[in-house]
Amino acid sequence: MAEFNELIKHFNKVRTYVRDFYVYGFKSRMDYPESGRRTYDNERRRIESWFADYIQYDYDSSHKKSVAITMDSNRIDSNPLFNVWKTKSFTNNDIMLHFFLLDLMQDGESRNVDTINDELMERYQVLFEVQTVRKKLMEYEQNGLFMVKKEGRQHLYTAYPDWLTNHPDLYNGLKEAASYFQTAAPFGFVGSTILDSLRCQNDHFRFRHDYLAHTLEDDVLLPMLTAIKEKQQISIQIKHIRSGHINKFECVPLKIRVSTQTGRRYVCVRRLANGRLSTYRLDSVQSVSPLKSEPDYDRYLTGYEKNNRYIWGVSFGCRREPERVCMQISLVEMTEGYLINRLNREGRQGQLKRIQPDIYEYTIECWDSAEMIPWIRTFTGRILNFTCSNKQVELRFWHDMKRMQKMYAEETSETMSLGGQ
Repeated sequence: MAEFNELIKHFNKVRTYVRDFYVYGFKSRMDYPESGRRTYDNERRRIESWFADYIQYDYDSSHKKSVAITMDSNRIDSNPLFNVWKTKSFTNNDIMLHFFLLDLMQDGESRNVDTINDELMERYQVLFEVQTVRKKLMEYEQNGLFMVKKEGRQHLYTAYPDWLTNHPDLYNGLKEAASYFQTAAPFGFVGSTILDSLRCQNDHFRFRHDYLAHTLEDDVLLPMLTAIKEKQQISIQIKHIRSGHINKFECVPLKIRVSTQTGRRYVCVRRLANGRLSTYRLDSVQSVSPLKSEPDYDRYLTGYEKNNRYIWGVSFGCRREPERVCMQISLVEMTEGYLINRLNREGRQGQLKRIQPDIYEYTIECWDSAEMIPWIRTFTGRILNFTCSNKQVELRFWHDMKRMQKMYAEETSETMSLGGQ
């Protein structure tokens, strides 16, 4: 049997397992029928090695084991999910060449590729292909380890100086800044990496509400933000969460939206095939590939901004005209002024009007009124009337109210009957 290898080559697969184990929890082999037994076991063992301090197990009646990742952001100094970015597949030559190059170039001298290759052979008695060394140098130049300058037809490479050692005054406050950044901003892995290089930990900040799973989406968020900045088209692959169906299409990314209620992140795009505005959850995005520049990007963005005032959450609906919602609420003005404040604060672009003492009317126009139902339900017991231009949404609301009334009425009746006995 092949020995288990902790290193990964394809991030999509392990991202799915980590998210399932953390967000949903207590997953067993039976929850992944599309994966083979060995695939599940390999991913599970990899996750157990990464998150040993945060793994919990459960066993059902047939002694089948299920696994979950549990962590409290208020009690940890760094996001443990950053570990998935700190593991990468490499060959023996990769790791040898990495350390040989860093050791050779630390003197600060400039060298061309042929000279570097010859000195690697002389000093370390290892022969590498010139093309392999050239590719590694170009990679490290892009990653900021080396700088390159051109003299004639030659490219001369030089290692960047150790600024932390040579200029310690430049780094006053860096630890505190990186400690805050790693949790408060997207791509917090960068802050975590800086803390690793400083050989220190975050001992300044704790966050009560921190969406740790966001880091699992950063690999698709970065090319999206780059495309938005460069005004480019992208090819995107979406895996629908419920059906599992995978859809690939070309679009223009316009905005990234973050829910203040659930913490989920979404990308708003204009699909090139039909010209419609659509929104997709980042955790459903499998891959993103940049394409050519979009000459009409500014026009598309203007169209998005015009539609944005009618968005309740993230959905653009499927109608050409906004849907109108009207709700009348009863409250006691003398003692329940907080409800009026809440309607004004949470009602977004809606309008609140006083109909008569203790009765208020809230109206709004939005693309998808179905998104409002969870919020509207929070006023159950105070709603005097509810109408919607989308009759399916209106019927659904009243149907839910009748079901709830019937359920609670039956429970109340049974309770009274038992009390009478």
